[in-house]
Amino acid sequence: MWLPARGTLICPLSALDEKPARSFILRGDQEAQEIDLILWRADDSVLAYVNQCPHLHLPLETMPDRLLNRAQTALLCSAHGAQFDRTGHCFVGPCAGDRLKRLDVAIVEATNAAGHVVKNIVLNGRLELAGDEPLG
Repeated sequence: MWLPARGTLICPLSALDEKPARSFILRGDQEAQEIDLILWRADDSVLAYVNQCPHLHLPLETMPDRLLNRAQTALLCSAHGAQFDRTGHCFVGPCAGDRLKRLDVAIVEATNAAGHVVKNIVLNGRLELAGDEPLG
């Protein structure tokens, strides 16, 4: 599995202002270098997961950025109704007990071209399961 370099810019934090969970695709220089991920803003932090349900390995959403249940307390797989808490653990659905793959991200401040300080979400570390098993 291809992994972006540490420090890779994903998006500005403000991209999660209207929808607290969104999907993003990061691409590398070669055709096969691609990763589809979910960012989920939770209070003052951002959680990131590979956008792939452990049940059938499909993306969680069938409609763009429709990733949360109605209460907005869990990620929802639209294919079979699996729900995942903020740790990535599936607590409802056909993959109950499984986990999403987590990506470590950070919120960093930067100065834009106009001289304003903005907050961005960047890759901070390696991809791993929401437990301890490294994937790359």
